[in-house]
Formats: sequence, C-alpha cells, structure tokens
Amino acid sequence: MNQKDIVSQHIGSLLCRSDISVTDMLGIQSQSLRYSKWVAKVRGIDMDAEPERYFRAWTLRGTMHIHEVSDYDLYMHEGNHSPYMKEYWDVHSVASHAIKCQAEDRMLRLIEAGVTKRKDIVRSFQESGASKETMDYLFNAWGGLPRILMERGEIIQTISDDLSYAFAPKMSIMSAEQAELEQMKRYLENYAPCSISDAVYFFRYTRSKAKRLMEQCVSASSGMLIWIDGVVIKETGTVYDSKATNAIFVLPGFDPLLVGYEKKENGMVPTEHLRDVYNLQGIIKPVILHKGQCIATWTVRKDTIYIKPFQADNKAACERAEKQIRNLTQCSECRYE
Repeated sequence: MNQKDIVSQHIGSLLCRSDISVTDMLGIQSQSLRYSKWVAKVRGIDMDAEPERYFRAWTLRGTMHIHEVSDYDLYMHEGNHSPYMKEYWDVHSVASHAIKCQAEDRMLRLIEAGVTKRKDIVRSFQESGASKETMDYLFNAWGGLPRILMERGEIIQTISDDLSYAFAPKMSIMSAEQAELEQMKRYLENYAPCSISDAVYFFRYTRSKAKRLMEQCVSASSGMLIWIDGVVIKETGTVYDSKATNAIFVLPGFDPLLVGYEKKENGMVPTEHLRDVYNLQGIIKPVILHKGQCIATWTVRKDTIYIKPFQADNKAACERAEKQIRNLTQCSECRYE
C-alpha cells in the first residue's frame, strides 16, 4: 500500500465510521478531559449522556485514559501496576505505612458515605488535621492516594467535570497475557494498516513483544488480518469514499489518529511540522486535517479559538474548519495566529 492509501484507511477506520465506539479506539487519552470528550464528540459519541458508562485510569502508556466500564477487566488486568506503586508508595519518609493505611480507609469510608468529589475528600482530610506535607504527598499530581486505590481495584475515577470517584465494578479481571493479546487484536482490527513501529509507539512495548503479539493476532484471525510489506492490513477492509478522506476534519488533542501511529512515520503529519503537532513536552496538539494532511494546529484559551495555519495558503481551508471547531467547543470567537 502507498502512503496515501494508508492514510485514507486510517481516517476512514477511525473517523468516518458511523459505528465506532470508545472501546474500538482502545480508550481515549484523557490528560485533558475536555479534549477527550471532544475526541468522542467528533465521532458522534456523547459521553456526558451516559457518564456512568465510562471510567478513567492510568492504563495505556502510563497515562490517563477513558474506557468503558464494561472493559474494566481488560484494562485493569493482572499485573497492571505502574512502577509508581513500588517506587513511590513504598517510601515512608513523608508518611508512615500506618498513616497511609489510615488514609486509604478514610477515603473509602468517605466514598461509601457519598463524599465522592476530590475537592470534598481533600477538605475532609485537611479538617482532620493532616499536615500540608502529608496532603501534598497523598494528593500529588501523579495520582497519590486515589491512584493507589484505583490500581488496587478499589475505586474508579469518573468522567465528571468535577473530579470524583466511585467504587470499582466487581468482576474477574483478565490475566496480563490474555489482556495484552486482546488489546493488540482490537488495535489491529480498528487501527490497521499498522507497522510494528506503530504498535511500539501506541503500546510502548519493545519491538520483539509488539511483533510477537501482532503475529499471534494475525495467525488467529482466519485471514482477516494479513502482513503486506511489514504492515498488518485488514483483508476485508472497508473502502471509504475518497470525498470523505479529501474533506476537512477537526481533531482534538491526543486524537487516536495522532496517538495510534509512530509519529515520525504518520503520513498525516508533514515532517517539517512534526514539532508543531508533537511538542517536546509530550503534548499532542489539536489539528485541522485537509486532504489527509495536518495543515494547522488550534487551541482554546478563555473561550476563544486560536488557529495557527502551517502555511499562508492553508488559511482558506482553516476558515472552512472554523464552523466545526465552534460547534465542537461552543466558542464563538476565533482568532488566527
């Protein structure tokens, strides 16, 4: 397949389908909850209509993702504990083991009593006399106490705009081997065409592990997945209307089309604008796609849209994308940078 055909299949599979779900995308990276909900919205998914259907946790690549609760066993599988559990929580220089156990028990009892919002839980701890040093430790930016309880399968983080928690669903979780194989199967079925480099970038696996899992999935697919020139494709892939892939699309930050493929090999991102989309701080910016290519980045600051075309002659296409961004963000003002 040539690069244009690969890009066409990527856009068709992950943007033009009418039946796509959060589970097909293997969750949505959610460092910014607002952008994550926009990722769903551009695909016709309104997560706020059924918030109880979803949860957030540090599952893929060690970053926060939104998943369907029905997939809890798949993403919170056996062994899905970050190094954070060992490297951070087991250190007792700030808070003793006894204090941590008391904090865990207190938070669980608060949730059971209906105190589920993070700000209210924090206030309760402060009112109990916890020191600032202890509070900074228990509720730090990397997750702290709530993350530990999530990784232990005690609680989940909801997708409420006002950060809150609920008890985790009670179900048998998968083994790590079973879960990793199922995740790779879904990845290939929904993101293909995919190279080994794409899978390594998406899952942060070693090349050997990614290749092994991909080979297992291809072998078990009964011919639905095949290797061609080092790339896994879907043998019965849908042929998408070329008008759709030639259209203008708006992608929020950390969109699956930008997270799902090795960034230096992603045919949607011009090489000379790689750092405009993927910055050195690990942020993947919102973009405008035209004819399968990123032609601009955009953002929202204080309810105003800011669009930055890569080239002067991209502005006309960007102006056509304005309406989509306004409808998506509900922002009325737009400025060009």
